[in-house]
Amino acid sequence: MEKFIKTSLIVLFQLLLITNTLYSQAISESDIKELAVSINQKVKGTDVGNGITARGCIAVGRTLVYQYDVPENWEAPENAKEDLIANFKTIGTAKTFFLQNVNVDFYYFKNNKIAKKVSINSNEFSTYNFKLGDYISIKDHQKAKGVNLKLKVPIGWEISEADRPNIVKKFVNGNNSYMILIKDYMTFLSRKEAKEMLSDPEFNDELINGASSFLKNPQILNQNVITVDTYPTLEFTVKGKAERLGHEFGMIMKFWFIFYEDKIIMLQGGGMDNAEFKVLEYLYTSITNSVVFPEQYN
Repeated sequence: MEKFIKTSLIVLFQLLLITNTLYSQAISESDIKELAVSINQKVKGTDVGNGITARGCIAVGRTLVYQYDVPENWEAPENAKEDLIANFKTIGTAKTFFLQNVNVDFYYFKNNKIAKKVSINSNEFSTYNFKLGDYISIKDHQKAKGVNLKLKVPIGWEISEADRPNIVKKFVNGNNSYMILIKDYMTFLSRKEAKEMLSDPEFNDELINGASSFLKNPQILNQNVITVDTYPTLEFTVKGKAERLGHEFGMIMKFWFIFYEDKIIMLQGGGMDNAEFKVLEYLYTSITNSVVFPEQYN
């Protein structure tokens, strides 16, 4: 089984998708069908081992269907699905299936009758860890502007300092990041005053338009006024096109604007506009929910 996965998936699938994956453009159903034809030609009749022979591969919508003939005495492993997913993750192909929204089915035939079917949805190929680690504090950081704040960092994410002004900390995982930015506000606001300001739709629109000005054709997906550790906060999600080194690509970001006395604390998480964000949005929200301003409890 592992031999079959390596030859058909690493060689063919990743070669076909290398350009698409670079700019996070989803492949079409016709691309998947073309891929299935190529895989079928390569693996049909291949001896996988233990008496198992590959019938080939077909595509049904966004699902690649691998088919095998197995001997009479063959029994499916008890954890067949978990083992297959683990193999994909070990090989390094799982993330590509996840990002490109490609499902995989495995059919095992005994005497032309289906003896076992294993279906793996693309979301099940996600390799992300959603656990948060220890708190880090920005107290006394040179860019913190006197703000005392602590929050939890996702396990496995790199913590880095940023070169640009106002960015206090940055957590990075591949093309995805979560940042803490702090700017001075024009005046001191009590929590009641901040809440009243955020009840004004025009004021909120001005904040959102400013935050999304780096995007081409920005689309506001949602916005809400919430509370982060007792402080009034504008939460919103925006997506659009960005440009880097002459290449244009889709981005999606989730923002929290926290009005903290005479400062605006901006928390933002996001990256490429693809399946990663849908999964990581929960993690970004968990980080923000972990925010604590210790001084208010003294």
